[in-house]
Amino acid sequence: MIDGIDGSGKSSVVSAWKEYLTDQGKTIFDLKEYQKKFDRYPDYHEVKSHDFIFSHEPSSAGIGKVIREEFIRNNAGYPAYAIAEAYALDRFVLYKKIIVPALKDNKCVISDRAVCTSLCYQHILDPKNLTFDVIAKIPGNAFTLEYPPEHLILMDIDPKIALERLGNRVNKNDNAIFEKLDFLKKADVTYRSEEYCNIFKKLGAKIHYLSGTGSKDTMKSKGVELLKEILSKNLL
Repeated sequence: MIDGIDGSGKSSVVSAWKEYLTDQGKTIFDLKEYQKKFDRYPDYHEVKSHDFIFSHEPSSAGIGKVIREEFIRNNAGYPAYAIAEAYALDRFVLYKKIIVPALKDNKCVISDRAVCTSLCYQHILDPKNLTFDVIAKIPGNAFTLEYPPEHLILMDIDPKIALERLGNRVNKNDNAIFEKLDFLKKADVTYRSEEYCNIFKKLGAKIHYLSGTGSKDTMKSKGVELLKEILSKNLL
């Protein structure tokens, strides 16, 4: 799983990973591109022949599409718990249809955002009522946490720089409730907190921090080196 605040450089790193793996002769299934093209989930038989599966959250079809277009718009006014439930349900479908069958086939799954995001973002929306424990027990999240990541990569970047990047994007306009400096600062603190990291460490995940600062080429290069290191250790 790779995660981090909006504007941290996740998408650039994931793009570099896809390019690197393809250059290495590996076959990849890009769930985002598939859903954008067909507006649905694939059947697993369309996925299973690939070496690497790239997923993303929220998904770009079904519940995930509703989340993107409705739930997280600025001024949409949905309660924080309803947003958390929507994300968890989208995740439940993703895992039941694609992720769990892939893991059982010993496929390598690389997730761009996942339950790690909900535990940070939804908690910030309502810290009093949406504690880590409450979020983790929502059915979709609870099911997901039965299949924790072996590695959780967290992007490391100053929230002010991340917000500047968001403002400079010309091909993306989410109008999302998360793309505000105050929210990004709180998310940055949460991602670094011992309480948050221990959720995944207790499940056996190794946590890595990847710098999102500097040039895009430098960030991509560091991302590929980290991926190579992880894959080499896991294949030993």
